Amino acid sequence: MTYAESISNYENIIHNYTTFFIIFDIIFFIMILSGVIILIRFLKSKKNLKDSNEYLLYTIHGQEEERSRISRELHDTVAQDLRYCKNLLEKYNDDDNKTKNIESLKQVKEILEKTLSQVRIISYNLSPADITKKDLKANIVNLCTSMTETSSVKFRISMPDETDTSFLSENDILNIYRIAQESFTNVIKHAKADEVVILIRNATENEEEGLYIFISDDGCGFDVEAELYSNSTQTGEARHFGLVGIKKRCQLIGTEFSISSTPGEGTQICIFKPSHNKSGDKTNGR
Repeated sequence: MTYAESISNYENIIHNYTTFFIIFDIIFFIMILSGVIILIRFLKSKKNLKDSNEYLLYTIHGQEEERSRISRELHDTVAQDLRYCKNLLEKYNDDDNKTKNIESLKQVKEILEKTLSQVRIISYNLSPADITKKDLKANIVNLCTSMTETSSVKFRISMPDETDTSFLSENDILNIYRIAQESFTNVIKHAKADEVVILIRNATENEEEGLYIFISDDGCGFDVEAELYSNSTQTGEARHFGLVGIKKRCQLIGTEFSISSTPGEGTQICIFKPSHNKSGDKTNGR
């Protein structure tokens, strides 16, 4: 074998090895990339599963809490009043004194009127009859009025007449109403507040276009991080579930959610709905 042939032979060997390693590197890179993609998808699916489980847990907790609340309200108010009416009517049948009978009937009428009002309040909280599909302000005003009438907390709304809500879908409006309702309920249960103010406005200078909603109370406040990441107390757990519910509703309609609070200095929730995002239309199916 000549020198030239030897050189050519070595070059072919080097070329073959080089080609092999290039192909190997490409295959190895593809395998690594595929592994990374699979890992990312796996981690994302775990996160989605965790979020789904957390939301499912919140939903179940909320349903059980609502059932317990309705049960207590029916037992402590409606059932007791109806039982008392029954006793009065039994006395009415057994007593021949007309004056006493008239007084008993008056009492029965008053109690039944009060009971009817209580049933209406329970029914309204479950499914407000006066909620409108296209008027956010009217819905929140009605909610503030209802909450003020049924609790010791004063609720006020501030919303400029020129506020643009035309980009909100019906689904957005319903979910924003429920977010406000959940926030108000949290305040009544946990904040020991005297007043709650909800401010709804559009963007001001240097802010992203959209709708801004601020819910502020003058209550006892709390440590946000400790409340969200520690369920050491029953009260903290209840508030935690309330915040999870608000956050999940915000995610459903493409809104940003933040909360700030300091023990002894009240709490403020901020919700931002971009005007360019109409995810609620998709959710609503309209």
